[in-house]
Amino acid sequence: MRLRNTSILVLVLAGLTACSSTPGTGSHDLGFWGSSLGSPNSVGRSEASAAIALLQSNEFGQSLDPSDRRAAAEAQRRALRANGVGVTVSWENDKTGRSGQVRPGPVYQVNDTSCREFTHEMTLNGSVMTARGTACQEEDGSWRTLS
Repeated sequence: MRLRNTSILVLVLAGLTACSSTPGTGSHDLGFWGSSLGSPNSVGRSEASAAIALLQSNEFGQSLDPSDRRAAAEAQRRALRANGVGVTVSWENDKTGRSGQVRPGPVYQVNDTSCREFTHEMTLNGSVMTARGTACQEEDGSWRTLS
C-alpha cells in the first residue's frame, strides 16, 4: 500500500506544472493550488479541504468570504464526480459577486486507482486565478486532491 501511494504521488508530482504569471493580463496561473504545494497543511485533505486551503493560502484567499470557499469547494466536488471530459461546473456567489469554474480532465488509472486532473479558475476583484491539480478517487467514491 505504501509503495502504491508513493508511486501515485511521484507520478502526480511529475505531471504538475510550475507557477507562472503573465504580466499585464490580470491572470495568475498558480500551478497546483498556488503556494500550498508541499505544505503540510494540504497533505491528505479531501478535495473540498484542499480547495479551501488554496483559497486561504494566497493573495486572493485573504479576501474570500466563507461562502465563497463553500461554493468553490462544492463546484470542485461536483466537477470531479462528473462524467465526461471538459464538463465545466460553474459557481457564483451572489452575496460577494465572486465566481469561478472547474473543468475536470479525463479519468485515468494509476495502480488500479481512478485519477483525474482538473483546472479551477476563480474571478476575484477583476483578476482571474487559475489553479491546476490532480485528484484520485477513494474507495468510498469521494475524490482526494493530491499534493
